[in-house]
Amino acid sequence: MTTTDETTADETTAGRFGLGDRPRRASGLAGLARKKSNPESTAPAPKGLDAIPDPAIAYGESLTDADRADLELCEQAVRSHHATFWMTGKALDAVAKRHLYRARYANFDALLEDWDVTLADSSRMRRGWPLAARLLPDVPKLTRSHVEALLPVVERYGVDAAATLHAMLREALPKVTAKAITDVVRELPGPRNADESVDAIRHQAEKILTEPDQEQRSEKKDLEDAGDPALRQAVSSRARQLADELKRGRISQRELTSTLTAAFADTEDPRVYQALLRWMKSREGKGQ
Repeated sequence: MTTTDETTADETTAGRFGLGDRPRRASGLAGLARKKSNPESTAPAPKGLDAIPDPAIAYGESLTDADRADLELCEQAVRSHHATFWMTGKALDAVAKRHLYRARYANFDALLEDWDVTLADSSRMRRGWPLAARLLPDVPKLTRSHVEALLPVVERYGVDAAATLHAMLREALPKVTAKAITDVVRELPGPRNADESVDAIRHQAEKILTEPDQEQRSEKKDLEDAGDPALRQAVSSRARQLADELKRGRISQRELTSTLTAAFADTEDPRVYQALLRWMKSREGKGQ
């Protein structure tokens, strides 16, 4: 993973909090936690999400020294250009739920304005960190795009159901992408009973993943109409290879046909036309 660019005054909020296109180094707050720990302690310093104060801790009418220290740690996380999407989310969640902003601000919105975080970004990160905490033990290289693609599931079904869906996709697909997650999420009808959300999403996702949709049935028929079973298998294999090269879940037969047609007809870039012409002449030369 590449290191972050040097900070500039014009850097956007999205870029600062890991929401932009630039990659972020997830070094976390381990170093900061070590500075605050007892030098004589032999316990390892917390890392990653464990280094962020717990949002579930009860708070009293007035802030304690520990609360003020936690606020400082949360601010360091939010303002850090190395904090991950979910670490920032947990820090903001702790500040909001424990009312730690009372140390310096009239309300949470005032803190967000001072810390240069939009309410929309804050809400998204706060909803995303509990899911990230669930997924990270099984998916160490978890990406922000996966978490954000699952946020509608978190909102409608809950964290457990969203984690279950991601696990199902990891088993069912050769490569899980944000687009693949989004495609499945769009087809989910929603839970009938909130108490059965995990079972509901398991049943619904299995149906989506195992039963071909209308487009897939149409593609299958098109391939069957091609006649040669070996050719059908070769086309499917090549399409999977192309999807892997493009880091996508799949390439539909319809998209493949459309792309090839467009490339063949492109007068400004005749490479596909010339390649096909050479291929056809070669085949004719072999008597095929």
